[in-house]
Amino acid sequence: MAEARPLIQTFFLAVVVVLFIACANLAGLFLVRVIRRRREISVRLALGAGPETILRSYLVEALVLSTSGGILGLALAAFALRVGVKLLPETLPRTGSISLDWHVVWFALGLSVLTGLFCGLVPAFTAARTGVSEALKEGGRTGSASRGHARLRSALVIAELAVALVLLSASGLLLRSFEKMREIDLGFRVDHVLTASFSLPRGRYSTQNAINAFQASLQDRLQQLPGVIAAGTTSVLPASGVGGMAVFTPEGYVPPNGSGLNLAWMPEVTGDYFRAQGIQILRGRAFTMADKDGSPLVVIVSRGLAEHYWPGQDPIGKRVHRGPKEATALPWLTVVGEIDGVKQLSDLPAKQEIYVPATQAKTDAGTLASPDMLAGDSGSIVMRSQVPPAQLADALQASVRSIDPQLPVTNIASMDQIVSEDQAPRRFNTVLISAFAAAAVLLALLGVYSVVAFSTATRNQEMAIRLALGSGRPSIMGLILTSGAKLGLAGCGVGFVAALFAMRLMRSLVFQVNVLDPAVLAFSTLVVFLITVLASIVPASRAASVEPVKALRDA
Repeated sequence: MAEARPLIQTFFLAVVVVLFIACANLAGLFLVRVIRRRREISVRLALGAGPETILRSYLVEALVLSTSGGILGLALAAFALRVGVKLLPETLPRTGSISLDWHVVWFALGLSVLTGLFCGLVPAFTAARTGVSEALKEGGRTGSASRGHARLRSALVIAELAVALVLLSASGLLLRSFEKMREIDLGFRVDHVLTASFSLPRGRYSTQNAINAFQASLQDRLQQLPGVIAAGTTSVLPASGVGGMAVFTPEGYVPPNGSGLNLAWMPEVTGDYFRAQGIQILRGRAFTMADKDGSPLVVIVSRGLAEHYWPGQDPIGKRVHRGPKEATALPWLTVVGEIDGVKQLSDLPAKQEIYVPATQAKTDAGTLASPDMLAGDSGSIVMRSQVPPAQLADALQASVRSIDPQLPVTNIASMDQIVSEDQAPRRFNTVLISAFAAAAVLLALLGVYSVVAFSTATRNQEMAIRLALGSGRPSIMGLILTSGAKLGLAGCGVGFVAALFAMRLMRSLVFQVNVLDPAVLAFSTLVVFLITVLASIVPASRAASVEPVKALRDA
């Protein structure tokens, strides 16, 4: 739960940002509606309607709209849950418990009411404080709307642009982080590799000899399949996210005080596993058929482990044994090979690794092993082929059935699929935040458009006079675009500063990416500014197409 808290907080903030932009848009539209109806409101006030009546009517209108939107949103959420849960990554915990319960329903309805109050309160107070004589003298024109109203609408748009920039920057960081994760060296190759899981029933495989015979027979049959380059088995697949750490003792290593136990990832492998998985042997050799029960006990270690315990030395010939230093009765295992680090999870550093041949795993466990522990009785088959992995699925199952017709083979998948599932939660997070960012940018665009369009509409008479006095239509378009650009610059400035602080909260969610990445911040700022200018083009075109004679006659 502690690991998921930063992600949940980020999603919550993203939802709050989108909700804020929607509220700002709605408040701006209500304010425009009040300004357009100033004459109507002044007439109602002149005929005896009290300010509280005007205030109440606008609040009720806002509450009806927000509650209706909340109910529609709940209906869409119920539909989206039915579809969306099926699209969630299988590695995401407790997806089956995701539902729209009554607590969520009441929370959403309560939030809708609060949203309506928030959006309608300022416009309602503005309507209630309308000056009767001033509004009636204007003859219904909207061109003399107060500067205070204009500043409030502009402030709302600037706030929208600022929070949209923050969310867009967060999306950009997650996208870069996901790409970085996809580019890292996993320590093995994922192409043309087919995997499958098996578990030998204890009733038919009650001895280590029976398990070893199954493993040897399986290795021979898989290796003979057409197109197969190499085959082997492992107790734990890399990038699967499973498998614990085991205690071991390196010979000749003197640990510093308070260093604790020596831990390593210790999978058991058989056959030509390293070649099948595309793991390169840096020094020494891979396991062979000679590494069996009764022969000298051997292991292969990772470079990270060798550099930590034997820095500057050749690890080949060094020895380790399982268990703590006090377990002196356990046999020593000789290092015969060294590999590069293999990642058990894509976004975590490679752990220290010790590979053990499954045919010797029972022997070297010594007195620490339970009598019921049998090496290699379950694990994963790994095959590297010259053909697409899916084409070998049937042949793999047939090979297993030829040895044991009753043995099921499960989880047949390519290594590409396994790594993709490992990366699925981070990909899901990126897609979700990007969706929020897209919604925020779209709402901000609508907000800019509505403010610039209304401001331009109230200046029709001014534009007509400018045109009549000789101003060109391009200069009129430039005037309106400049107004929009000023809003964009202000919003981007505030948003850039806010992003510098907000991005620090995402340190735990990104992978090998600077949370203050200048490229992401610059790109997000540029996108928001261009969107602001884009939203101003249509109102600018309308202003430039005003007919002076008609506009002055209608004024």
